[in-house]
Amino acid sequence: ILGGMVNKEDSHQVTDTARVYDGSDWSSCKLGTKRAFFCAVKLQESLIVNLGGLGRDQNVLRTVSLRKCKGRHYLPPIKVRDVPDIPSPISGHGCTILPDSYDIIVAGGSRNQRDN
Repeated sequence: ILGGMVNKEDSHQVTDTARVYDGSDWSSCKLGTKRAFFCAVKLQESLIVNLGGLGRDQNVLRTVSLRKCKGRHYLPPIKVRDVPDIPSPISGHGCTILPDSYDIIVAGGSRNQRDN
């Protein structure tokens, strides 16, 4: 379970926690950025890419992060590096990986509250 909104008494707040179930117990790690209504794709067994979403203070994000929640190493050709942001802030969108590649397609979503 990656990020999302958590209920804090009278309000909902964006979280940066990822919850991982290993078959017998739950553990957690940090995403690095608070995100809700974002999309994520799995590049490798423990490597995820998080794109856009709603961030802290209700800001729509254009940031992309490469994260891992377990101790496994990246496999070639993936290296720890900065990933470019998406061209426009977006929230409520979907994404997927193209077969046999690391290319990510992003579709749908809104750029702001007044967007159709």
